[in-house]
Amino acid sequence: MRYEDRQREHGSLTHGWWRVGVLSFSVLIIILTSVVDLATPRELTAFGLVIVAGPVLAAASARPWAVAAVGAFAWVMAWATSSWQGLGGTAYQQVRLCVIAGMTVLSVAVAYSQQRLESRANRAAEDESMLAAIVESSEDTIICTDLDGKVMSWNRSAERMYGYTAAEMIGRNIMTVIPPEQTVNVSDLMERIRQGGWGVSHFRTQRRHKDGHLVDVSTSIAPVYDRHGAVIGLGSITRDISAVKHAEEHRAQILERSARAERLESLGQLAGGIAHDFNNLLAINLNYLEFALEQTTDPETRDDLTRARTSAERARDLTRQLLVFAGKQSTTAETIDLNTVVTETRTLLDRTIGTHIELVTHLHPQPLAVRADRARLEQALLNLAINARDAMPDGGMIIIESRIEQPDGHARLDIADTGTGMTPEVAAHAFEPFSTTRTTHHGTGLGLATVYGIVTEAGGSITLTTEPGVGTTFSIVLPLSTAAPDAPPLPSTPAPSTTPSPYPRAGDAVIRPGRAGGS
Repeated sequence: MRYEDRQREHGSLTHGWWRVGVLSFSVLIIILTSVVDLATPRELTAFGLVIVAGPVLAAASARPWAVAAVGAFAWVMAWATSSWQGLGGTAYQQVRLCVIAGMTVLSVAVAYSQQRLESRANRAAEDESMLAAIVESSEDTIICTDLDGKVMSWNRSAERMYGYTAAEMIGRNIMTVIPPEQTVNVSDLMERIRQGGWGVSHFRTQRRHKDGHLVDVSTSIAPVYDRHGAVIGLGSITRDISAVKHAEEHRAQILERSARAERLESLGQLAGGIAHDFNNLLAINLNYLEFALEQTTDPETRDDLTRARTSAERARDLTRQLLVFAGKQSTTAETIDLNTVVTETRTLLDRTIGTHIELVTHLHPQPLAVRADRARLEQALLNLAINARDAMPDGGMIIIESRIEQPDGHARLDIADTGTGMTPEVAAHAFEPFSTTRTTHHGTGLGLATVYGIVTEAGGSITLTTEPGVGTTFSIVLPLSTAAPDAPPLPSTPAPSTTPSPYPRAGDAVIRPGRAGGS
């Protein structure tokens, strides 16, 4: 029952006009009885006792003082009429007055008892109305059902949460809002409560909205008892925790990212220190190998020395990638257009990923100016493309999309594939050095670590979303620059150099970055 209905019912019980009517009718009876008594012969003087009906009827008003006043008025009228009839001082007059006085006292007692009962009833009605108002105004869903699950009460919060009105749900079974996979559990709980057991408190579960979608809730269910202590139904208080759950998941993601960043920073410091010292040792070995090559003419010896130098150069490439990951290698930052980097690298990417993979680009219509090292950003893009290629041995699609991320206003570059995806365990360590699921001699596990170092060095961040069997998306976010992009360097014929190319060479298994779990 709605609060307004209870208020109207309560108001009809406590309205004062009917009391005034009862008291007025009592006085009218006394007056009419007195007039009739005066007109009757003295032989019918017993008719004057009818006047006691006045205070007796007034007792129904449940107002003791008003009943006493009506009784006093009846006593005065009885004395006046009997004296007018010449019965003053007679025994009959005394009897009449005593009867009226006695009935008045009895009526006052009845009125007082009735007043107390009515007062208790009014307080109970007010408490019930207040409780109903609290239930209706509660932000939590409050529902009462009988032991069979039939809905007995349904407040406004329940209407908002489930989409059903009270008129639609009262009389229906509560299973209407229970998901099919939870009906057995709810039925077991109801049976346990029927057997005298207790309910549940702050239990996280789901409920079904009228339109079919599921709502994350926290519910408490307890038995409802009558005044004799018998279980007559169930009461549930349910709260929508969709926002709370989303906030908890968001907080967990932030903590996870923070822990990952700290772990990668620690690994970067360790790897950078080791790579720096190892690079110095390799430089000495390479110098001595060069000296040895210059001083020997024996073909077999030169062949062995050349192989040793090649192996040392590859080891130097590894240390350089570690230094990039640790952010300890000098860079040349410039203002570049992210769209231009993707466009200029497109030809190289097409050759690298092969003809069995389709490369699709969706670029932002306006230039996206960012501050970064052009060559390293191209290397990062190439590493991610190779990473995606290795996750699609049977072919697939790579989609590169650039856009402005709202509301931060950062440039965002997404590299998505339709590959094998990663498990959550593998994805959690994807950017760590030497993290790879490849077999031996197939990659170093530094590809994504290098990308991470390049992106963070440019002041950006990189994240991944993946699902096994569906694919992986790497998202690079870089702060936009207010300066105009610098002109790209003019193509020129490169001079021969012993410095290793930043791009993978045919048969070079070292430069090709490792796939962390495959995407």
